[in-house]
Amino acid sequence: MSAPAPAPGTARRDGAWSGRALLGLMIAETRKTLSTSAWWALLVPAGLLSLLVTLITAEAAGLAFTPSLAQALALGSFAAKFAVVFGVVSATSEYRHRTITTSYLTSPGRNQLLLAKVIVAAVAGVGYGVFCAVLGMLGMLLGGGTVSGGELATVLEVSATALLVFALWAVLGVGLGTLISNQLAAIVGVLVYLLLVEQIISGLASLSNLGRIDDYLPGGSATAALTGLAESGPFGGTFGGLVLPWWLALLIFAGYAAVAVLAGATSAQRRDVT
Repeated sequence: MSAPAPAPGTARRDGAWSGRALLGLMIAETRKTLSTSAWWALLVPAGLLSLLVTLITAEAAGLAFTPSLAQALALGSFAAKFAVVFGVVSATSEYRHRTITTSYLTSPGRNQLLLAKVIVAAVAGVGYGVFCAVLGMLGMLLGGGTVSGGELATVLEVSATALLVFALWAVLGVGLGTLISNQLAAIVGVLVYLLLVEQIISGLASLSNLGRIDDYLPGGSATAALTGLAESGPFGGTFGGLVLPWWLALLIFAGYAAVAVLAGATSAQRRDVT
């Protein structure tokens, strides 16, 4: 005897967390992403910004910016912000266009749908990182910078680590987008925090007994993971007074991304989308 069909308006649950179901959801999410212009509309300015930052620092050779530090700042302090916006957009688009109900009804479960979005966003984040890293190195060459020997190895290390940072930014964006669901509020909230609020928190902490806490905050830890790898010339490898080793800063940032996804998953389970 065949299994009874699910009740109208409900999704089948017997395939929950199956590899085939997850693969199908990932393919669907990839198609959704490529069907809009958001992915390249954010990718292009991110790459151009990376090129511009390294180009300017290479031309200003008298400043204390080695190629590896210039690459770290171009990717971590500037271009990576586009990756988190991409993650937010990929998570909130379905709420904005009111297709989230259909997605939930046709998927084995809300958590599995979120996992598919996270994986696709992470892969896209790696793609963002590759594109921006290549243009960053191109900017160095166009600016007359010399990258060879040990410095080239450091630039490549920074660029490789940036792929993880970009992926985590995209994942964090998916988590926050799922948590907030309103696209405009999520994008504005993320950017205001990164560009203003976190700077105020760091400034107030530096004036108090807390000291420098930048490396323990989301944006600061992501940047520290890259600048910590870079050779900082006259700064003696401690650009900006780095507190944490690069790998620990990366782990802290990964923790923020995980918390954002868990918070988004909890919110998605409780949210009424009918």
